[in-house]
Amino acid sequence: MILMSLLLVLSIERLVAKTSKWHGEFYVRAYREWLEQKGLLSEHTKDLALWFYMIAPALIAAAVEAWLLGAALTFVLQTLVLFVAIGCPALRATYKCFLNAADRGDLQACSMYTDQLGHCDNQEKEASAKSEGRSFGQHLTWLNYQHYAAVMLWFVAFGAPGVIFYCLSRNTADALCAAKHPMAASARHLMYALDFIPVRITALGLLFMGHFSRALPEWLKYVLSVKTPAYDVLTSVSSKAEMLSEDELEAQAYNASVEPKVLVKLAKRNVMFLLAATSILTLSGFIA
Repeated sequence: MILMSLLLVLSIERLVAKTSKWHGEFYVRAYREWLEQKGLLSEHTKDLALWFYMIAPALIAAAVEAWLLGAALTFVLQTLVLFVAIGCPALRATYKCFLNAADRGDLQACSMYTDQLGHCDNQEKEASAKSEGRSFGQHLTWLNYQHYAAVMLWFVAFGAPGVIFYCLSRNTADALCAAKHPMAASARHLMYALDFIPVRITALGLLFMGHFSRALPEWLKYVLSVKTPAYDVLTSVSSKAEMLSEDELEAQAYNASVEPKVLVKLAKRNVMFLLAATSILTLSGFIA
């Protein structure tokens, strides 16, 4: 059922324009606001309490699946949760705007769209990058991981409860960081743990979908590192797995969209690789 849900959702997600109520951020924001209204999420909240609030909805979903739903209804629930959680229409729209600005040579607009993506933990890195295109392209690789690859891996491992836990933690961490909330550090620590294994699996996929021999040393350097942020692991490996050719380097000098396009293609191939790996594991009986 895991494979069927993935195939169904990935097919529909590319064809259907989802409204806000069909995207996870709508429900995460409502849940976060409810926690704040009840005084459960404040500057005095303990780390363990915050982590419990993140996993509680997942535990409820797991209990509902185990005790109330049969196989057919569980399949429906898991598919709906995955459809709501995967992808990010707002980021896709920003990417299209960036490409249009790059095609007309508007580097100021490119920089503006890069800022719109904003990753709180890496804003200083992005500001010091050598070019807007490079910063944008590597950040797109990270966002593709967060909204596709990581969601898929958590779904394969734990089903709908895993997806709920990851997406709730991810969106909450981003919101708290953007608001400079006192609990932002605690949320980042949780995300570090949740991303540790998935980001290394995703980076391994980049080896097979890109230049294996060139990216392998980079992956081996980070695979057991407990100090390297997930963002750095993924972007470092992706930059080695898919380097620009001489012609692309020349084109990048006057068109900032060259590298983002290359890295986005790599990320899309990696999603297909993860789907193929899931298919093999399903046929082998390792995944139900």
